[in-house]
Amino acid sequence: MTWVPEYNAQLEEQIAKAAKATDKLYIDMLDVPLNNRTYESFKDRYNEIESEINSIKLKNEARPKNADFLVINKNLKAAFDEAKKYHKDNATLSNGEAMAYQSTLAGFWKPLYLAEIALKPAK
Repeated sequence: MTWVPEYNAQLEEQIAKAAKATDKLYIDMLDVPLNNRTYESFKDRYNEIESEINSIKLKNEARPKNADFLVINKNLKAAFDEAKKYHKDNATLSNGEAMAYQSTLAGFWKPLYLAEIALKPAK
């Protein structure tokens, strides 16, 4: 009997790609002059990342024995929603704000990724 879900290689890859897209969003943002760093300029990328987070959540909801992953996913979604809303409400992000959100969101992606790779069967 196991208490954790089975490893899913496709989900591991989706998590890694979505985390990379989040990191790249802020890296690219820092390369744009402040006055061009508007929410509208990055809205489609925010929406794409948010849809990936939602897709990962849906896949985790469908897996048995997955309560811990759902908590991690919920925390990630809340942090991402906050970052997106802050940018939307403030129209632009300073360098410090962009770097802070980049770092914060990386910290929310990491446990989801580590939890998935921890399920990999030993070779």
